Amino acid sequence: MIDRSGQSPADQSPAPAQWPSRALLLLLLLPCAGSALATLIPDHAPALQVVTERPALVFESYLADTSQFEAESRPVITEEFFFRNLGQNPVEIAELKPSCGCLAPTATPRIIAPGETGRITLPVRTANEPSGLREYLVTVRYLDPNPREVTLTCRMLLPQKKLLIEPRVVMVMGQPAPTAVHEVAISDFREGRPQQPIQIARIEATPAFVQASLAGQSTGEELSQTRLNIRFDGTQPPGQHRGLVAVFTNDPDYPVIQIPVVVGSRIISSPGSDGTAPVEAPRARAAPEMGRVVINRNVLSESGAADLQITAPANWQTGTVEAWPPQLNATYVPGTVTDSSTADTKNTDAQTQKLALRVGVTELPPAGLNQGVLTLHFTTPEGPRILTVPMSLIWL
Repeated sequence: MIDRSGQSPADQSPAPAQWPSRALLLLLLLPCAGSALATLIPDHAPALQVVTERPALVFESYLADTSQFEAESRPVITEEFFFRNLGQNPVEIAELKPSCGCLAPTATPRIIAPGETGRITLPVRTANEPSGLREYLVTVRYLDPNPREVTLTCRMLLPQKKLLIEPRVVMVMGQPAPTAVHEVAISDFREGRPQQPIQIARIEATPAFVQASLAGQSTGEELSQTRLNIRFDGTQPPGQHRGLVAVFTNDPDYPVIQIPVVVGSRIISSPGSDGTAPVEAPRARAAPEMGRVVINRNVLSESGAADLQITAPANWQTGTVEAWPPQLNATYVPGTVTDSSTADTKNTDAQTQKLALRVGVTELPPAGLNQGVLTLHFTTPEGPRILTVPMSLIWL
């Protein structure tokens, strides 16, 4: 039968075998159509940038973790972080910023050529640190030549407190009375030691106006205690000064117990009723404020010297330099430079002089000693003046 279109019913629909081929053709054309549409759509995305600049210093380890074992009972525990300069320019270590005053980090060397290696030494003074898990950080800032910063971490498990010094620092503001006595207590909590006080070999103090003596010792059920009396004889010049009391013992764990001292004031007048600001006395300064000397216990000749820059009023005449311990050697480097800057912003008509001071070691200091003090003497129109500079002794 023929319909009105002139086709038979069998001719009105395609054969079933033709549908798969048409679907396959559509699938093949879809990617092409997508690509064509993509070319018609404007691309507003920023171009891909590949940054290849990396920090020059690469450390062997950024974390020194010994917390799985209890640390030994030592006054100082030292960790080391080794690094290499993988950059194309020399690297300069600009600053080592510790997270705690019990840290004294040093970098060797301070300038690292491309391809060379170095190390950050991190001594931790544990004598007065709390027991338990402790974490110490040092921020290393360097130039490669871009400013960079990296943080090194030292984690350790300190044993139960065995020696406690109270106060840890003797600080007296202003002019102390010659009759005033400042007591320091050294408490020993070590097992088996309550009935055996620390055996004191000798006590030394610096500068000369600091005096220290043994006040007594006692024993108890849980601890033994050693007491010291610290006095100031009143001969110290005006200004604020730093000193040190060192207790030498026969104890192998604590051969030297060191107590820092701060005495005096930089202010020479109080605020007036008319609102005038207090006046600071003309004084000498050291940069850095604390010097550091690296001591190689195996090869003394490889110990590192410290260079200090001293700024003082131009009318101050330099005198002797006293070093404690006596194994330190401090000498002025020839070539004083006088400039027109001021030593004190409150005293704008006072010119300054700049001097270089080099500090090294002539022989090994006593074992366990990690602090020292330099006393620089000056003659001034107002009378004798001194500058005291604390020194940190770093043992390798």
